[in-house]
Amino acid sequence: MLPASLIHSAEYLLKTGPSIILGVVLAELLVSLGWFYKFDFLVRPITNYAHLRKECGVGFLTAFASTSSANASLKSMYDGGIIKEDELIIASVLNSFPAIVMHWRTLLPILVPLLGTTGIIYVGLITLVGLVKTLIVLIAGHFLLEEKEVRFEDFEKKEPPALKTAFKESLGTSKKTIIRIFKVMIPVTVLVFVLTDLGVFDSLGSYLEPISEYLPVPVEGLPVIAALFASHLAAYTLASNLMEQGILSGIEVIIVLLVGNIVTSLGTLRIYIPHYVGIFGPKIGMKTILISQTLRIFVMVGITGVILMVF
Repeated sequence: MLPASLIHSAEYLLKTGPSIILGVVLAELLVSLGWFYKFDFLVRPITNYAHLRKECGVGFLTAFASTSSANASLKSMYDGGIIKEDELIIASVLNSFPAIVMHWRTLLPILVPLLGTTGIIYVGLITLVGLVKTLIVLIAGHFLLEEKEVRFEDFEKKEPPALKTAFKESLGTSKKTIIRIFKVMIPVTVLVFVLTDLGVFDSLGSYLEPISEYLPVPVEGLPVIAALFASHLAAYTLASNLMEQGILSGIEVIIVLLVGNIVTSLGTLRIYIPHYVGIFGPKIGMKTILISQTLRIFVMVGITGVILMVF
């Protein structure tokens, strides 16, 4: 059983690996060419409608490159008395949307080879969740913050490098990303195949059976939700296997992953707490996390409910 699991793991990695490498290089090339500056046309209406200062709009654009830098800039403005706590929180929650868009460069190269069109649709739905959350925050800012007269000059844009230079830069940054992905993906893939053959995921899924009647997912999808608690990559790999075997359809995989995201939401706090508390401090950091995650879960439940009604 064990040698067969290793053979299947090797076949799986050889099939998906080249697409992942190509996807990462392409994504990094687009970043090197400065494609995220194309979103600057959004900043003026976002800042004006939400009654935020121009500097918060600059932070939103900066978040396409680094959310940490954008939020650190907000904290500096707060410490300097330029913005108040409510402006800081609203601007920080807005900064989470560029982070979702930039996450495409690592998410798509993994999900497309594993799940194909289903993976693209899933990423689109996750992005839609972030977009709806952003719209809610914009409306909140419009009604909660005081309107300001903002003189909004154009951003100073970096001149994109030549294609050859950008390609060299993308290869350098891609190398680090690819190594990071495969350092996790190779052992996780082998482990998933071994544990699948040993029936471990079926056993883990059985622990969720007592609450399965409250979850709008097929019983066969419970092991995927169980895997999400440990690793998203393991869950995607397992979902891919179930799709290939015809156990789950594409729409069922999407529903399972969305419901799994809702069920495992508390587990994501281990990622967000160090970031927000580290930058904003315990009080504002936890308040920002609570607002952002509550909105995310609320919107995801709504979108999942609509999909369930349609299908």
